[in-house]
Amino acid sequence: MTSRRAADRSSTRAAAATPPADGRLRMRDLVRESGLPRETIHFYKLQGLLPAPIKTGRNTALYTHEHLERLRRIRELQERQFLPLRAIRAILDESADEGLTPEQEDLVRRVRGTLAGWTTAQQRPTVAVSDFVPDRVTRRELREFIDAGLITVHGSGSTLAEDDAVILECWAQFKEAGFGPAQGVSPADVRLYDDVMEQLVKREARMALTAYAGATAEEVSRVVEQVGPVIGRLLAAMHRKRLRLFLAEVGDHPPPAPP
Repeated sequence: MTSRRAADRSSTRAAAATPPADGRLRMRDLVRESGLPRETIHFYKLQGLLPAPIKTGRNTALYTHEHLERLRRIRELQERQFLPLRAIRAILDESADEGLTPEQEDLVRRVRGTLAGWTTAQQRPTVAVSDFVPDRVTRRELREFIDAGLITVHGSGSTLAEDDAVILECWAQFKEAGFGPAQGVSPADVRLYDDVMEQLVKREARMALTAYAGATAEEVSRVVEQVGPVIGRLLAAMHRKRLRLFLAEVGDHPPPAPP
C-alpha cells in the first residue's frame, strides 16, 4: 500500500512537470520553462508585456508558447541589453505589428529589383580587413562583432562591405576617444544602435508603403534614393539634440539639503 501511494505521488509529480499535450501551459510550466518566478510573470502581465491568458476558471488560466517566447525575449532584452520595461514593451509591440500585406511585399520585391545597383554596391566586399586588424581593432573584437551579427566578413576573412567597414571605423574611433573596453564598453554593446535601427527601418518602411500604396516601383525607388541621405542627416541632428537636452536636464535641479 505504501509503495502504491509513493508511486501515485511520483506519477502526479511527473504529470505536473509535463505540459498539456495540446501545447497549452500552466503557470508552473511557464515558471519552469522561462526560469522566472511566478511573481515576476504576474508583474509583466500587469505591465502589459504579456497577452491575456486563456481563462479556464475563476482563478485558473492557461498560457501558450507565445507567452513563453515573450518571457524569454523580455529576459534577453533585460539581461543582455539592460533595457527598461517601457522600451521592451515598445519593441514587443513593434514586433507584433511588423507584418506586411501581400501587396506591400510585392511592392518591396519590385523596388528591390529597381534598386539592384544601389543595394549591391552597399554590400560588395571591397575593404580589406587588414586595414583595421590588428592595429585598430583586435582580432577578439572582430570576432565579437561577427558573433553579435553586426558585421559579415567575406573572402575567407579578408574583406568587408563598405557599411561594415564604417562600423569598424566607428568602433576604432570610440576606443581612441576613450569609450571602449578600458571603460567596460564592448562590441556587443553596439547592438543597442543596431536594435534601434532595426525597429526604425521597420516603422519607416510601413509608413512609406502606406503612403505610396498603388505607386510604381520606380516612384518608390526614387524617393528611397533621394530621402535616404536626408534621413541620415536628420538622425544625426536629432541624436545631437537629444544628447544636449539630456545633459541640460539631468542634474539641473540642486540636490536636496541634508536634514
